[in-house]
Amino acid sequence: MIAKLQTISYTANALAYCERGGELLYSNECFGNSNQIFKQMQYQQRLNDRCKKKSFHIKIRSAPSDKGKLSNQDWIDISKKYADKIGFSKNQYAVYFHEKNHVHIVCNRIIDNKAVHNKFTHIKSLDFCRTIEEEYKLQKIDRKLEKFKNNEEFISNNSRSNNLKELIFKAIDISDSLDDVIHELENQGIKTSIGRGISFTDKKGAYFKGSAIDRKLSLPGIKNLLSYKEQEKRFNRGLSR
Repeated sequence: MIAKLQTISYTANALAYCERGGELLYSNECFGNSNQIFKQMQYQQRLNDRCKKKSFHIKIRSAPSDKGKLSNQDWIDISKKYADKIGFSKNQYAVYFHEKNHVHIVCNRIIDNKAVHNKFTHIKSLDFCRTIEEEYKLQKIDRKLEKFKNNEEFISNNSRSNNLKELIFKAIDISDSLDDVIHELENQGIKTSIGRGISFTDKKGAYFKGSAIDRKLSLPGIKNLLSYKEQEKRFNRGLSR
């Protein structure tokens, strides 16, 4: 199992994306469709002007071999346990079920005018996944606390393409599908075009083919990076800190 958490400022877009691609399984301290849930979250978030990224977007995914093994109630229970682990069990959050093997959780970080801390969430997520694997008899993955290291990095003197490259790799790292990547980049102001290959246009309108930025960012390369086996490899060859 893999759990990924990011802090976001685009709450409405995240909720709409999760609703469009999945089924609402559970909501805590909020109700309705994605737009109604966003308005309820926004009402709470208006009380805190200091926090710029007022929501969490979480993806919890089981291995392909475990697809269909967990019931809807299992996923709801797992989501509640994750909320307890990170510390947002009393906050507004909505859980959406996608593709029979993963959930998206959009959570309002703001409660009582304070934001839920986002420190050490990576470590907590790793510990959480190990516990859930044991509890539900899911496929186990050996893990180390890691930072993804690209051993075959293409070095460019173009600072614009390097910045774009960093954003694309970050989007891939927190995504489970190509649609996820496109959504994450769209919220960073980056347009993605897919035909025979893949290309990207940055905020200033500069156009780059994926393979020209980095050979791993060709369309087949991105699909490989998104594969579950590749995610396992990245966990296992990570660097402890």
